Amino acid sequence: MADLKTRCADDAALYEDIDFCMGDKSLPGTRNHGYYVPRRDIKTFPRPAGSAAEKMEDVAVIKSNIELYADKLWKRFALVPNESEPTAEGQGSYGSKTMLNKITLVLPGTGKKATGFISQLNNDDVVFLIPMADGKCRLFGSPLYQADIAVSQAYGKAASDANTTTVTVSVTDEFAAPFYEGEFTTSEGTFLGTNDELKPETNP
Repeated sequence: MADLKTRCADDAALYEDIDFCMGDKSLPGTRNHGYYVPRRDIKTFPRPAGSAAEKMEDVAVIKSNIELYADKLWKRFALVPNESEPTAEGQGSYGSKTMLNKITLVLPGTGKKATGFISQLNNDDVVFLIPMADGKCRLFGSPLYQADIAVSQAYGKAASDANTTTVTVSVTDEFAAPFYEGEFTTSEGTFLGTNDELKPETNP
């Protein structure tokens, strides 16, 4: 039987150089909208490649489509520009460490729809798909762990105060908020997770 050092050496080694060239851009923040779907509406929930990936850049990428049950759609919500902040942080102990993916979503207003939205979210498990500033969508949700969702509203007291609805999503995962490169369908059509744009129509 091979010793531990020999056996571990057989594991896939995906570490590569990480370069950042002059002129490259890494845009912070999110776009002014996001998408969500209740976990119970998901039929097939693919996972990132992880250690099965051939390249390091594919480790935390979901390339397959998240399949919803018939007649179910992703819902869209508006965000206050430059106010929503996503983060990912390691957690846990040796041998069982995971990632805590967290995003604070700030929605404009505290009207009936926003109030109904957070009233339902308060005790539900919902998956969020958030386009980053560059259009690449990242997933806050996991088939392995339930999302912890905290909600609040600020009504303001003066004309210059904020009147907003805040949703804070925290979810444990094996990966820092995975990139989603599949498709997703809303009432507006089918979008691409790679760029948050409508899927081009194909000629018959």
